[in-house]
Amino acid sequence: MVIPPESDQNKSVDFGRDRKLRLLVELCRELSGSGLYVGLSDARPALSVRAGLTGSRLWIQVEGGSFVWRRTDQVRHGADDPAGAAAQITEYLAGRPDGRP
Repeated sequence: MVIPPESDQNKSVDFGRDRKLRLLVELCRELSGSGLYVGLSDARPALSVRAGLTGSRLWIQVEGGSFVWRRTDQVRHGADDPAGAAAQITEYLAGRPDGRP
């Protein structure tokens, strides 16, 4: 998938589709090598992350400048820190013995 370069008009606080995809790709890169299974949905846009091939999916989206998962209790991490978000997501998935979000 090719993500177009960011235009000057998207450099403000705009988190349009292209910007969200760019941030999710950065997070995906940070999650590589973690042992997690990661997939990118450009239609949503969101990342699908799971601990195993048969585990429940954790969907991660960009909202208001943050990576957001577990929408019920609004677990989030600043999108300006994909490495920190990757560490938090990895830790979160490791602590789910029932395999549920």
